[in-house]
Amino acid sequence: MTLFKTKTKKALALIAAVVAGFTFAMGIDAGHSASAAGQTGYIHDGSQYNGGYRWYEDGQLFTGFRFYMGTYYWFVDGVRQNAGWREAWGYKYYTDDSGRAVQGNVVIDGTAYNFGDNGTYYLRGNGSGYLFDGSPANGGYRWYENGTVYTGFRYYTGTYYWFVNGVRQNAGWREAWGHKYYTDEQGRAVQGTRVIDGKSYFFGNDGTYYLRDDDAGSRMIAEANHWLGIPYLYGGATQYGVDCSGFVYLVRQHAHLTDLGRTTNAQAAFLRSHGSQPKSASQAQPGDLLFWGSVGGEYHVGMYIGNGQMIDAPQPGMTTGVHQVWGQPLAYHTI
Repeated sequence: MTLFKTKTKKALALIAAVVAGFTFAMGIDAGHSASAAGQTGYIHDGSQYNGGYRWYEDGQLFTGFRFYMGTYYWFVDGVRQNAGWREAWGYKYYTDDSGRAVQGNVVIDGTAYNFGDNGTYYLRGNGSGYLFDGSPANGGYRWYENGTVYTGFRYYTGTYYWFVNGVRQNAGWREAWGHKYYTDEQGRAVQGTRVIDGKSYFFGNDGTYYLRDDDAGSRMIAEANHWLGIPYLYGGATQYGVDCSGFVYLVRQHAHLTDLGRTTNAQAAFLRSHGSQPKSASQAQPGDLLFWGSVGGEYHVGMYIGNGQMIDAPQPGMTTGVHQVWGQPLAYHTI
C-alpha cells in the first residue's frame, strides 16, 4: 500500500510538472500556443506593448472592444490602445489615457462631449455642464454648453453662477435678461438685502435674484399716475376704492414690484427689515415712500414725486391724486 501511494504521488508530480512546463511555454510563445490552444483573454505573450500583454480571441490577436476589469478597452491586433476615438457597432466612442472607454460629459481637445451614463459608452453629442478640463482657474473646471465654453448665468448646486468663457466669476455686478445681478465671493448670485461698497441693495426674496431698487421708485410713480381719481375707501385696494396703504399695494401689484404688505405698518416694517432705514422728509428722493407716525406706529403713507409733492389716497371724501407733503413724515427708499 505504501509503495502504491509513493508511485501515485510521483505520477501526480510528473503530471503537474508537464502542465507547468506547458503553461510556461505558452507564456513565452503565446502567439503560437494561444492559437493552438484556442485561448481567449488578456494574455501575457512577451510582446513589447503594455507589459507584454495582448488580447486574444479564440487564440487569435483581436481588434475591437472587450470588457475587462469592469470597463471596456479597445484593442488593435491585441494591443490595448489608449487616448483616441473609436468606432464600433455603428457608434463612436473615446478611450482615455488608460485605454478605458469614457462615460458622462468629457472635454476632449477643448470640446465637451456626452457619452451617456448608463454603461453604454457611445457618443450622444456635445456635452454641457461644469466639467474638468485642466484649465488654470477654479481647480480646472469650466462650464460648457453644447460642447463649447459658456458665458452667462447657469444654475448649479442650488443657485446661479456667472461664467465668462466657462470660468466661474466671483464678486461683481452682472447683467442678463434685462436685469442687474450681483455675485458674491463664491460666485453665487445673491438674494435679499446686501450692502455692497457701503450701499444697501435689494435683490428680491423669491428666487429671481435681480436687483429691485435701481428703478422700483420710478416704476411705482409711473404706475401710480395711471390710477388717479380713485375714491377713498377704508380697507379698499381695488380700482373701485382704496385707502392709503391699499393704494400703494394696488400700484405696486400692477407695477410688478415687491409686495410690501397690505397695511401701512406692514409696509414700513418690511422696508426696515430689508435694509431701508427711515430718513427725514428733507432727504426724500422721488420714488421714496413717506410714512406719518412714529416708527412702528405709522398711520399714513404716500409716494413722493419730488418738489414737495406726493401721490396718495388722503382721506374719506377725496380721491387719489397729487397733493402737497404735509407735517414731518419719514422717508424710506423703496425696493
